Amino acid sequence: MVLMIKKYSILLATLIAIPNSWALTLPNGDMNGSVSFEKFHRLNSPGYQNNFNEWAGVSLRGQGDFKHMRGTLDADLRFFFNDTNDINYSISEANLEYSDSDRRFVVGRKLLDWNINEHYWMLGNMNAQQGMQLLSEKQEGLVGLYAERKFDQHFKLSLFFSYLYIPPLNPGIDVKDGKITSNSEWVRRPPEYTVIEGKRVPIVYNINMPEISDIVFKKSLGIRQAYGWDGGELSSFIIYKPENKIRANADAVLNQTPEGDYNINVTANPIVNHHMIYGVQIRQDFGDVKTVTGLDITDPNARLGKDFEIIDPVKMKESNRTFSSDYFSIAPAYDRESYFHSTAYIDRTNYDILFSYIQLLSDNKRGNDDFYSDAIKWKQAFGGKIRYFITDNFNIAADLKYDIARKDNILKLETQYRFAPQADLKVGAELFKSPQENSYWSAYRAHDTIYTQLRFLF
Repeated sequence: MVLMIKKYSILLATLIAIPNSWALTLPNGDMNGSVSFEKFHRLNSPGYQNNFNEWAGVSLRGQGDFKHMRGTLDADLRFFFNDTNDINYSISEANLEYSDSDRRFVVGRKLLDWNINEHYWMLGNMNAQQGMQLLSEKQEGLVGLYAERKFDQHFKLSLFFSYLYIPPLNPGIDVKDGKITSNSEWVRRPPEYTVIEGKRVPIVYNINMPEISDIVFKKSLGIRQAYGWDGGELSSFIIYKPENKIRANADAVLNQTPEGDYNINVTANPIVNHHMIYGVQIRQDFGDVKTVTGLDITDPNARLGKDFEIIDPVKMKESNRTFSSDYFSIAPAYDRESYFHSTAYIDRTNYDILFSYIQLLSDNKRGNDDFYSDAIKWKQAFGGKIRYFITDNFNIAADLKYDIARKDNILKLETQYRFAPQADLKVGAELFKSPQENSYWSAYRAHDTIYTQLRFLF
């Protein structure tokens, strides 16, 4: 079960965004934004549905200069039209940058482009997924200090360090009256009941909320080195950082009520686990065809000194209870993931095309258990995306991801029409086919939707 400590995240993210917002209000600032209204229509009936299907959104992005520094802000807000008037926040980037011909320093939230292909495949290991929509590829960066130095025309070294961890803001999960709630239906929830000796037994949830210092004051350290040439680059990286999702270990106790009925009390304990990501990447341009090929490994069991301690899975097994029944289990999973991936991209005047491939190299058996983890998103998959501009104001797009190992078929279609200089209309569809229960996407196989978005730019 992934728990988002959202109130802490919103406060810290807002503080980080303040200086950037100020920089963008300067005369030499370049701010772009939009106000949008979106509605989606379900094509089938998922097991869980929220009580809304429309929302309003505000997006701000831009850069502004102040003396020798440049501020960057990329933020989104979404207001849901429902009984509780839920709000989603996301700050993808919010930073201040100083740079000259050989050096670059950034402080704040920044997207690290060290593993480019994870963006299209929505892996969410290096940078977190924004999470406002199920198939959104938009990411949220890391908060810290970033430094880059060019030693000559070929070699470049980058460093990242942080003592502050801001969990992803979306999709949020909370506990109300013993039940798991969320303002998003695109999140897999733990079960509301289980079966013991043939009887249906309800599950009551509680959370031991940690101290804010136990969540946010976590260290990160990363390094990347790159050797470039005309039209290409070879790079490698290693980074040790908190996982982008907060984990929860859980204890379960079978209780008898005064009326003689039974329930299971589950107490979730949010924890921040570190992982190490390392890999290599080669980028090469062939004319206007840009290619990126890489290999990366994500290890949630890595350790890096006493100052970077993480959860020890052996100790977790000894100190935490396990529980199992016909439909309900609690068991931690800390599996290493390694991927090979390759992408080719073409950007022409009236169309752009992307082809990509990803292959899981590790023997990963992690499944969709009830608390600790999701299954891996991809095993052996091909992806293709095309956007064709019929006119300057009208374009259509299609994005298909197909996992040949699991037979997953994920399709996104979209058309966009700009009917006024500062206004456009989008109509799209998200369609899922996931026949195997052990697939990550099986939890969303009934979430086919058609959506419309009216957007006004400023």
